[in-house]
Amino acid sequence: MTVTPAHTLIASSLRSRSMDDPTPFFEGPFDSDEAADAIAELEEGDDIATAMIAVLDEFVRDSEDYAEEGQVEAALAIACLIAARISGIAPDEAAHHWLDRNPFTVSDDLRRLAAVAFNVATRADDNYLREVRAADWPVFLEHLEPYRKALFGEPQEPAAPFVVDFSRPGKHWLQVFWSTTDQSLPHDSAYADVAGHLVQAVNEAPEWLAWWRQAGLQELLVFGELVPGVYSERISRGRTTAEVWIGFGHSPEVSRDSAIQQVADDVRTALSAAGRYLGLAPVPSLPALD
Repeated sequence: MTVTPAHTLIASSLRSRSMDDPTPFFEGPFDSDEAADAIAELEEGDDIATAMIAVLDEFVRDSEDYAEEGQVEAALAIACLIAARISGIAPDEAAHHWLDRNPFTVSDDLRRLAAVAFNVATRADDNYLREVRAADWPVFLEHLEPYRKALFGEPQEPAAPFVVDFSRPGKHWLQVFWSTTDQSLPHDSAYADVAGHLVQAVNEAPEWLAWWRQAGLQELLVFGELVPGVYSERISRGRTTAEVWIGFGHSPEVSRDSAIQQVADDVRTALSAAGRYLGLAPVPSLPALD
């Protein structure tokens, strides 16, 4: 499916929330457009490690005098992915999802290059990133510390095991975001109306919560694209969430009468795909809508 800018923004903001912090957004090393574009391009090639070397080597050579906008965000994101692959520790949910989808091996040369690039991208002077993040630079560096330790071989405590919490009122385990070509699905469409009611019913059904508990994750995020074409899916498991990016291969233009069946088919398809990927039991029956 096509990953739209709207999808990317939603996913980044959802991943960046703390379970205990209601503030809406902290921009980590993967959340800028430049970082997102760079790591998306890595997935397009056949050899991720070689592509990483090319980006980091060019960045280090070009940044002798100044770390430029665009290059510095891209290089830092890639260096952090390498660090997370080494240690398995990452404070950013985006890193866990990306690494789940993209296996690669970190050689000694790649680790050394990533460490150099990390130092350049976080230096105090002659650095665009330092200039634009001046207000929160100490907080940003603290956030990056697990990545730095991994690249430089410093000991660190692994993250505490994640424990799900479904007790918070109004906190739903299933979130679904629908889009058409380059835009969100209009809320007043028949498809969106039925989908909203069905997703709410699934969230409120005890048998569905029991099914999801098997995953050991807090949330399932479904990003559904409703555009005519070929069906596609991309699924990943993070530390606290799972994501399903799915192109259903049809438009949302349906009547109210046919929307109920179409939405049910699409939601069942997405949840079944997630269940297969995560090794869960077969999905329960969907709640009936009036």
